[in-house]
Amino acid sequence: MTESESHMNDESARLFEMVTPLYEVSDVVDWTAVEADYGLAFPADYKEFIDRFGAGTLDDGIFVSVPRVGQPPAPLTVGRLPADALQEGGMLAWQDASRPDRPDLQDMLVWGQTNGADVLCWVADGPHPDTWRVAVWARHGGGWAIYDCGMVEFLAKVLTDGFHAFPLSDASLRGVESAPFLNLEAENRLMDEGIDPWTGKPAPQMWDFD
Repeated sequence: MTESESHMNDESARLFEMVTPLYEVSDVVDWTAVEADYGLAFPADYKEFIDRFGAGTLDDGIFVSVPRVGQPPAPLTVGRLPADALQEGGMLAWQDASRPDRPDLQDMLVWGQTNGADVLCWVADGPHPDTWRVAVWARHGGGWAIYDCGMVEFLAKVLTDGFHAFPLSDASLRGVESAPFLNLEAENRLMDEGIDPWTGKPAPQMWDFD
């Protein structure tokens, strides 16, 4: 095992100790099929996270996507930045405009978002996905910033307040040390049954008085 692989395993173990799935994960990703469809491999730490938790929401603050064959316009689907975003003024902004290694936005591969409308990506600029850095477009933080870590280490640092400057617009998960994870399929199923997926209790009824 290389030093980088050992570090990745340590970060995965640290994050998995802090994150508790609320329900059993039922969605299974066929990695061979999706990697063939996307034309790239995915980082090992991300694949381990998805195999454990699936697509869903980390404490109603961070939404984690999965790759889907055909890349349909379904909620929480990994994909590139949309073409209109590449032309939008705000999406072109960088927190450190003088940084010499600013990547091309076409290399961004979106794996998540936040309840503060931040965009969470990999800089997918090489053939070795375990070396991809995390990029965040912070809606209220001045634009893009690059973090020299993978997805799992990034989430672990969010939960332990391990960044010098917190990377997200919403600080509700900053340093919380533990967080529940709500799987998307479980959320949809329970909502269809009239159950609040966060509490497990009947959801409040919306009455129409018209």
